[in-house]
Amino acid sequence: MVGKKVTNGQIESALNTFLAAGDCLVLGFEKDGTAMRHRVFKNTLENMSVTNHIFALNGGIYLRRLFSKGAKIILLLRPCEIRSYVELVKLSQIEAENIIAVSVDCSGTISSKADDVPVDGGYDVLSQDPGRARFACANCRERRGVVGDAGIRRDVNGQYWVLPYTEKGGTFLALIEGPEEEVSAHMAVPAAGKGAVFQVDMAEFAKDFSRCIMCMNCRDMCPVCYCVDCVFNGDDYLPKGDALFNKIFRTGSTEMPRGRDLFHLIRMYHVSQTCVGCGACEEACPQGIPLTKYFKGVSERLQGMFAYMSGRSPEEPLPFVTFLEDELKDAAD
Repeated sequence: MVGKKVTNGQIESALNTFLAAGDCLVLGFEKDGTAMRHRVFKNTLENMSVTNHIFALNGGIYLRRLFSKGAKIILLLRPCEIRSYVELVKLSQIEAENIIAVSVDCSGTISSKADDVPVDGGYDVLSQDPGRARFACANCRERRGVVGDAGIRRDVNGQYWVLPYTEKGGTFLALIEGPEEEVSAHMAVPAAGKGAVFQVDMAEFAKDFSRCIMCMNCRDMCPVCYCVDCVFNGDDYLPKGDALFNKIFRTGSTEMPRGRDLFHLIRMYHVSQTCVGCGACEEACPQGIPLTKYFKGVSERLQGMFAYMSGRSPEEPLPFVTFLEDELKDAAD
């Protein structure tokens, strides 16, 4: 594969050229003092950072129901965020025609809730101290910038490369100055091995989720939990007020808050084919429930049955919208 080597300032210069064309935006990361966060850049790239080692949320939540007419957008995000973007495109939640999705090699992230979060160090923080990585990052299926339209990758010598994967990725590559050349075969972020899939134990599940206060932050921060009208906003599954007490009078005593297990099991089923294992749900949980191991464990087990990986390719159809006769006859439970 061919790509271009990039040095300090070349990516920023390319993006400034893109923004100067008018009606153009860049969604990426901003480093501002002691904080690192997502930012939409227009006209200027002040304090922009290509990498972000602090995880607060998955930027895919900003892209749901994005149907931009005319504006051109470059996404410069982590692989898990680009994978969620790809899934949302498949689910008709994003119009991708004017979007160039660029994934950046990720060495893992530290939770924004952790004590003593290092702001400086960038890419090298987790490569030097991998034990600080979040559970989701330690068990990530794809940290490489190999998803989307283009990727920004780093070789073992610290040299950054820009690689195109689609025609739109070629458009991004053309913004980078310099000649194309053969890409180094030795990258700092290698392909991930097949990690252990967490097996759900219902007794342990009940114990972990007994702490749930039904704030639904996990749902609201999930990049692929996209429904406008969630069934849990009505009284059918989670009755409130008179509806709640009428149901208790009919059925008897009930634990509060009502419907915790049902909420999580239905949501687990709902996102099982599209979950990218980013751990945004766990990051958002105020009760410290280990949500990632359950959602990631269930989703990867299901995706494995269909030889599917969420967000790997826009050409890979969603398992639940395809039909192959006898496709599961040899599946093991």
